[in-house]
Amino acid sequence: MMVRVMSLKVVAAAIALLLTLSAVVFAQDQTRKGVFLFPITLPDKGIGFIDQTGRVVIEPRFVGSMYGIRFSEGLAPVLVDKRNTGWGYIDAKGKIVFTVPEARWAGDFTEGLAGVAFAAKATDSDEEKLKWGFIDKTGKMIIKPQFDEQYGFAEGMGRVVVNGLWGLIDRTGKFVIEPQFKSILYFSEGFASVALANDQRVFIDHLGQIASPGKYTFTASWFSEGLIEFYSENKCGFMNTHWQVVIEPKFDECGQIFSDGIAAVRVGDRWGVIDKLGKFVIEPKYEQRLSFHEGLAMMFIDGKYGYIDKSGAVVIEPQFLEAGDFRGGLAAVTRDPRVKTVQCCWRYWDYIDKSGKFVWQSPKE
Repeated sequence: MMVRVMSLKVVAAAIALLLTLSAVVFAQDQTRKGVFLFPITLPDKGIGFIDQTGRVVIEPRFVGSMYGIRFSEGLAPVLVDKRNTGWGYIDAKGKIVFTVPEARWAGDFTEGLAGVAFAAKATDSDEEKLKWGFIDKTGKMIIKPQFDEQYGFAEGMGRVVVNGLWGLIDRTGKFVIEPQFKSILYFSEGFASVALANDQRVFIDHLGQIASPGKYTFTASWFSEGLIEFYSENKCGFMNTHWQVVIEPKFDECGQIFSDGIAAVRVGDRWGVIDKLGKFVIEPKYEQRLSFHEGLAMMFIDGKYGYIDKSGAVVIEPQFLEAGDFRGGLAAVTRDPRVKTVQCCWRYWDYIDKSGKFVWQSPKE
């Protein structure tokens, strides 16, 4: 996505969407002690948090982005000025640890740094646009606002955008790899997927050198458990970090990454699950891809979501219109047709444990 001079409203909406997508990659709602907190919303009160038992540990009173509030590395960004001109960070007890006055946006912490955005007048118009910098966990500005977009740090490298091109910086804000790519995914196991000018996807190392073999096609994915998906003659397989083929390309589509030692693959119009030898542990029979988290995966049958275990046995019967992955022992689910995505409309979402028991049910309006 290329973002140049835009209104703050448009930029904020785009940023909110991208932050939502990033939540698919990074475990959400985790405090520095490894305790997960789950956001809830009460009408006319705001956003608060429950623990794994469903006990309210932070009373609903905060405002964040339109997608809710989540913890990362023990802190969560909240609005302290409802005019959207000041943000702060709360700890796992709901205490405001510090504020960032005049900030128009505040992001999640990754590797001890968080992106914060401030309004800056555009050079060729009277419009304002956002410039991003980075703060540490005391609120001190470590990297001054200068980037058009930012997407956090991984393996010591921060992804930033300048004039529509993506580059990588170190923790001082110095460019390690100058802006030159159409997009960059975060580093994982030493490599990052980038999009070249011709939209080709390749993997680079920490020096910015192309590491992946040119004879294969790669997707916007990342290494997980030592493996990455690739395509050859329209078939998908997996290779390791030495770029050696481990699972021959024989599937119609791969589910991007391995998780819990298994990965989803598609054969024809049905999804199944393979192990690291490429052997099916769950035969292809599901309408949507399966992604295991904490031992369970959502499955979709006849318009309803339920959950299966690694043997393919149904653990929680299909009954939900929308559902999320298990993280920290709970999953967000709903039977409310108004809810369209996991990140939206927190007041309508309920939480279940791995037995399917409700630990929190949102008040119905």
